[in-house]
Amino acid sequence: MLGLDIGSRAIYLTRYTNGEVLAFGQCPTPPESVVDDIVVEPLRVADALSRLLRLMRVPESTVCLVVGGVHVINKWVEVPRLSSEELNRAAPLEAPRHLPPTQESMLYRFWVPPHAHQHSGDTMPARLIAIPEAVVHSRLDAVLLAGLQPVSVFPEGDALVRVLTRHHRPHSLLWRGKASALVAIRYDYTEMSIARETYLEFTRTLRIGLEDAIEAVQRALGATFEEAESLLQQSQLDEHGTLHFPEPLGLPPVSLLSFLHSLTSEMRRMVDFQRSRFPEGSYLGLLDSFLITGEGA
Repeated sequence: MLGLDIGSRAIYLTRYTNGEVLAFGQCPTPPESVVDDIVVEPLRVADALSRLLRLMRVPESTVCLVVGGVHVINKWVEVPRLSSEELNRAAPLEAPRHLPPTQESMLYRFWVPPHAHQHSGDTMPARLIAIPEAVVHSRLDAVLLAGLQPVSVFPEGDALVRVLTRHHRPHSLLWRGKASALVAIRYDYTEMSIARETYLEFTRTLRIGLEDAIEAVQRALGATFEEAESLLQQSQLDEHGTLHFPEPLGLPPVSLLSFLHSLTSEMRRMVDFQRSRFPEGSYLGLLDSFLITGEGA
């Protein structure tokens, strides 16, 4: 099976089986081919993906797509007490009731936690996932043009929880009931989620990403975006939030405090929000670990 992430600046491809990664590759996304999370030039993206497939010598053709960004909505709602199958059949009518009006065509899916049916009454909690149709279909077009067969589409938060589950499974007894914060720092956004064992409890997307750090370096040094990105990769960050570059380059230090303050302030807000969801003194409001991933990790 293949896992594919088509981002605004990079395409990531993973080959895996039974939770074990066999190969990983990446390539730049063709410039201006992905705009506002939509693949506007699927043929150029398909060509780039095809070259990556040939370079990795991938024999499989089935692929699972990962979709993230500010357009992916995750929201806990109260829904009628129905089976998951009935609820998702009714999603085109039920889901819009819980969301602001939009002109976009949306795809909806409800996820019902295992304990939801234990609640009494006519309703139960469920997580509503809503994704613009154009975001999903444009990626499907690119994948099909590259000769691949898509079998599923996962929101980024759910995909990270699956990876976390695979990683912790050998330690399942120690992991039972534990809550983890997942912070995915991408180029143009950051996805912050909280997962407990095998399911996602909460997620939200911020318009803060690695591009903000790159642009800070770009402004300080008068470099191009590409030069600033390369310099950021070569730099060292000290405990005061200052970047230091290799001495032969002769460049002055650059402060990233503004970017780091924005990011860590939001992480603190997530921690505080998690605590507020449970009674004071309850251990359920504590986070047991942080997993930081993405291009800015």
